[in-house]
Amino acid sequence: MILGGGFGGLYLARALDALGVTRAAELTLVNRAPAFLFLPLLYELLTDEVADWQIAPSFAELLPDGCRFVHGEVVGGEFHAGQRRAFIRQADGDLVLEADTVVLALGSVSDDFGLPGVKSHARPFRSLADAQALKTAVIDAARRAAAGAGAPREPVSFAVIGAGPSGVELAAVIADRLREEWARAGLPPPPARLHVVDRLPELLPQYGSALRRFARRELARRGVELHLGVGVAGCSAAGVELENGAHIAAETIVWTAGSRPAPVLADFPFVRDRRGRIPVSRTLEVPGFPGVYALGDVAASVAAPATAQVAVRQAAVVAHNIAASLRGERLREYHYEPLGEMMTLGRGTAAANILGVAFDGVAGYLTRRLVYLLAMPEPWHATKVGLSWLGQALEETWQAWSSPSPPARPTE
Repeated sequence: MILGGGFGGLYLARALDALGVTRAAELTLVNRAPAFLFLPLLYELLTDEVADWQIAPSFAELLPDGCRFVHGEVVGGEFHAGQRRAFIRQADGDLVLEADTVVLALGSVSDDFGLPGVKSHARPFRSLADAQALKTAVIDAARRAAAGAGAPREPVSFAVIGAGPSGVELAAVIADRLREEWARAGLPPPPARLHVVDRLPELLPQYGSALRRFARRELARRGVELHLGVGVAGCSAAGVELENGAHIAAETIVWTAGSRPAPVLADFPFVRDRRGRIPVSRTLEVPGFPGVYALGDVAASVAAPATAQVAVRQAAVVAHNIAASLRGERLREYHYEPLGEMMTLGRGTAAANILGVAFDGVAGYLTRRLVYLLAMPEPWHATKVGLSWLGQALEETWQAWSSPSPPARPTE
């Protein structure tokens, strides 16, 4: 039984089927949403570079025939005396599932650190619904400003809390979507204030210097203001209050500053670290609970960041170990080895660091698209997405070639 259908859970289910486990055992995957979300591409939803169906295919399309899918939310469980049960809340009633082997892949939720006003005035960016709501807010703000073109227009103001990859990517695509809306209206952009706030003194502290330099340049081209080295004291309808007493006016606040493991883990009898994650062995088993594994955001493994590539590679190790346990073979250990990082920096541009080689611009954009296309779990879905992207690129190229004026670009 796999609890959670993110990168770790889905790729584990497919790996178990490929190893033949589904021919010897029943396999069930539980997830609160009916569709898988390819989270690294969620940002491009704001600029219409991807469509919902491309990044959120249903589990019915992705799961192997030997895997049962249960659409529901994990609300509790029992793990004692050889008993492993999960309590599932569904729209039509509760369900209890039992299994010999359980994998915890429940992912994480946004963490507001208990700061006042964050829950009520800042929006998260972790789901398809979050992205759709933010896209609507950006478009509405741009169109309200465009509607007042005959009079002095109020500044459009957004604040993104967090200067990690999510915050940087969001700031870039928000800026580009605003400019696109004004270009469609045939208007010069009105005053716009986009802010990125982080208590750490450096942008993208976990990335190499080249990617930090690329990100700073692209954000500067888009007029994004950085507020680094100062924490958030609270949020309100008027904007963001900083710990140094400064105020940032913002009509929309997006929170990307932190995450914590799924809250339901607090009801399970496992040891957890100070961040709420479950310490695991090198084989990704939960110590003291044979047959229970944890991976992805819920696992406190050795120096591994909470990224999709880590979850996928951990899923491969867990799949091998489950198959090895059934056959009485030796288990494999997980060792973290970074392969690189990639991020969008706005429409048609991205930065990448692949095995120590950093590059950006169109080359970064094409590399990122190709890597993520190859990483999609179902080859047939990836093929459809690739053909759709190709058609979109050809259409945009034709429009740019036949247009009497070039499309708007960010100012220097």
